[in-house]
Amino acid sequence: MLPLIMASIFTGFQILILGKIAWEVQLWNRSLLENLRYGTYDSDASPVSSVIKDADLFNVLERLPKGLQTKLGEGGSLVSGGEGQRVRLGRGMQRPGARLAILDEPFRGLDRGKRRELLTRTRQHWQNTTLIFISHDIEETMKFERVLVIERGQLLENDSPEKLIENPDSRYRSLLESEMEVREGMWENAEWRRLWLEGGTVVENKQEGKSFQ
Repeated sequence: MLPLIMASIFTGFQILILGKIAWEVQLWNRSLLENLRYGTYDSDASPVSSVIKDADLFNVLERLPKGLQTKLGEGGSLVSGGEGQRVRLGRGMQRPGARLAILDEPFRGLDRGKRRELLTRTRQHWQNTTLIFISHDIEETMKFERVLVIERGQLLENDSPEKLIENPDSRYRSLLESEMEVREGMWENAEWRRLWLEGGTVVENKQEGKSFQ
């Protein structure tokens, strides 16, 4: 069973859990605006402009032919997987006064840099909310205050990331080391070509060495 990472923030107190949980949240064949406002048709909802910024939806909005009034298709078929995840995130951000927010793989389909950026925004947005966060990005969990490792339905570990890393027999430490080894091996492989898209042009980075940014 492959572990996931779940982090919770209790008014600044943060917990991380390793376990397996489903992630799908339905997108409807309605407009982008209606998908964002789904379930929040009241005066307590966050301004749509603020949500679009925090959920990084500007690029999505710009390419939709009718902007906020563009229908997203059945199940969000007219947006990519990563864009759909940001729409789901934006829907959740419509509830600024929520006491509990559960985000299951909210940045799935996005590159690592974008996931890190959105994680920072998410934690700022819900800094006074109990936040349960689930992700495969084990390295990012080092920023949380507490980690719970659950495997095969059993609670294996419950401590801060720092203390778990110090323990050579820690399951959390072994998962983190494995992730780092895989990433390091990928970047050091001479057969890989490093390509970036800049201004609509594909650029190859020929500089030697690895990067985790």
